[in-house]
Amino acid sequence: MTRLGLWRFVHLLTVELGGEIQRMTAGTGIIHSEMNPSDSEPVHFLQLWFEPAEYGLEPSYEQMSFAPEAMRNRLLATVSGKTLDTPTVFIHQDLTLYLSRLDAGKSVEFEQPEGRKIYLFVMEGDLVLNGGEHRLNRRDAARITDTPRLRIESGEAGAYLMLIDLP
Repeated sequence: MTRLGLWRFVHLLTVELGGEIQRMTAGTGIIHSEMNPSDSEPVHFLQLWFEPAEYGLEPSYEQMSFAPEAMRNRLLATVSGKTLDTPTVFIHQDLTLYLSRLDAGKSVEFEQPEGRKIYLFVMEGDLVLNGGEHRLNRRDAARITDTPRLRIESGEAGAYLMLIDLP
């Protein structure tokens, strides 16, 4: 069980392995708790905390599901502080979170302006970065700087990954 008392000034993102994203903005203050309703089935999800770009926001909640096929062999924007061509969960921060399910041996490329950063997390499978320069396995993460162009290639089992474009 996760119990969080009174929180202010944060965004909580929950990324479920099935492709569902929940965003909660604590804003001026919330009381939050959650738990797994099953006694026998484990729950698999990531919780990410981001400081919003501005303070005094009203507490809010947004949830959106993304089909696994929509992220197959491509980076699918799922959360962003920008207005994009596809629907995303909105966050009050200069970031975009992408999900991708790569088939075995498939790759995607990501480009961003100079000076930005990348956070990459492998939820399932394994992958290599920039032609084998670095290998990441299940549950590995990488904080990447000074790399405006990144090639991500899955291993023999494929990969399910999260990439966050950060300021």
